[in-house]
Amino acid sequence: MQAVQRFFRQSLLSYRALFGWLDPKVYILVMVLSPLSQLLFFSVLVNYVYSGEGLVGYIGANALILCVLNSVFGIMSIITSDRYMGTFQHVMASPVNKAGLFLSRSIAHVLNGLFTSIIGFIFGMMIFQISIAPDAILLLVGVWMVSIFSACGLGLIIGCFCLWTPSMNLIGNILASSLLLLSGANYPQSIMPVWLVHFADFIPLTRGVELTKQILNEGNYSNVFALLGEEFVLGVCFFIISFLFIKYAEYLSRVRGTMDLD
Repeated sequence: MQAVQRFFRQSLLSYRALFGWLDPKVYILVMVLSPLSQLLFFSVLVNYVYSGEGLVGYIGANALILCVLNSVFGIMSIITSDRYMGTFQHVMASPVNKAGLFLSRSIAHVLNGLFTSIIGFIFGMMIFQISIAPDAILLLVGVWMVSIFSACGLGLIIGCFCLWTPSMNLIGNILASSLLLLSGANYPQSIMPVWLVHFADFIPLTRGVELTKQILNEGNYSNVFALLGEEFVLGVCFFIISFLFIKYAEYLSRVRGTMDLD
């Protein structure tokens, strides 16, 4: 029980220390108003282009995409902020299990991404006066949690690149734009080139967006567990790769005598 408590306490303390969300005004401006403006823009655009057809699915998909701010830039800053503040060396030198440490520090970002997506979806429902079946709510939350978990794994991999390059904002923005474009949140994936569709199968949120559209537009629950299992496995693979990167960086730091590998 104490280990579980330490796991979640570490997640909370790390989140508060890195982002200073003690000021509610900062949180509302950065994590609520900015994502809502993005959702409103794409929802109005989709509503115009498709004349309202399948609108609820597109709103749900765009609400899920709002997690990118947490899963990419939030997770990325776990490593980048530690490095810039000079604490990353102490983290790597500590005897604590690194996999458990970075996983615990990711949990808060998964939950915050889910919160942002839910707020965005509620906002979209109110603006466009739509409703969903009550039995779809819990299923949708489950789909979004697994999808955000997978996206956080990719964000942690990108965060490892800060050990080799200072251009993390550029890389983060490219990744965020790629997730928005390749996920199919604002158009059917069928209009994309075949090779790009296959490439999109290996990035997070693609299956989550597809399931969101199926659940909200068609009431189709037949593919949920199969696609959700694939998304979860993809997220686990991303976290394993990120831990391997961290172990490799730890090895290089012992060889070179520094964590500054660029």
